[in-house]
Amino acid sequence: MADAPTTESVRTRRAVLAAAAGSAAALAVSTIRPAPVAAIAAPMLTETDNATTAATGVSNSTADSQGLFGHAVGDGNGVEGTSVTGHGLRGISSDSSDPATNTSNAGVVGVAGDIGDIPANIALTGVFGRSDPSSNPDIAGAGVWGQSDDFGVIGDGGIGVLGDGFIGVIGAAASSAGIGVLATLDVAGGRALRVEGRAEFTRSGRATIPAGQSRRTVALGGCTTSTLVLAVLSANRSGRYVRAVVPGSGSFTIYLNATVSSSTGVTWIAFTNPTNHSG
Repeated sequence: MADAPTTESVRTRRAVLAAAAGSAAALAVSTIRPAPVAAIAAPMLTETDNATTAATGVSNSTADSQGLFGHAVGDGNGVEGTSVTGHGLRGISSDSSDPATNTSNAGVVGVAGDIGDIPANIALTGVFGRSDPSSNPDIAGAGVWGQSDDFGVIGDGGIGVLGDGFIGVIGAAASSAGIGVLATLDVAGGRALRVEGRAEFTRSGRATIPAGQSRRTVALGGCTTSTLVLAVLSANRSGRYVRAVVPGSGSFTIYLNATVSSSTGVTWIAFTNPTNHSG
């Protein structure tokens, strides 16, 4: 027959059970209570929007290794950055040391085509853009393309825009009322346009007045009665000079003061009238 429990043994068992119950309750409370936000950093997940309340970054301590990359297949964007009021995407290369040795510190590099054709030195460049030449004769590759109904590209600096190539700069107007290249200057005594070297004007040429004649009509597309045409003899004819140049629709007529005894060349150049932009 088993011994009856003593008062001491009953007290001991109750203490053990009470302690166990207290531990279970404490565990339940700690499970229900939310953990402090700053205590645990949640891992980033794929195929979802990782919502955060603070900046999230990736830092790579290995030299010459990428901090973060994004790659998309097909027409998807490798990396996309958007912002409500700030910068959608920023690229910063903060080292401004000697560009002869620090050759790659460009803020943003954009390449369409072979990345191996980036020049050896693109130092101190905010944005570098490069494109392979197009294989389609109707489409041209563009290293940088800026588009806006206001200004497609703005250049502000000691030299606002520098063009270096077979053709340095091309300006094309989208309509007959437009202007291909506009040079302006608001400072008195300055120069809106300076040309160093030869200049070529397609609305210029030389006409020949035959012997025994005193005038010559020259066809000129776009010419109107408001077009300004200047003409001068290109041969020495004693007592002969250009008396007048009269523009008309699609042509102009050069008049001498008298007939010439032998064929005589006349050099001319036509300008659009600045008061009404005609011709």
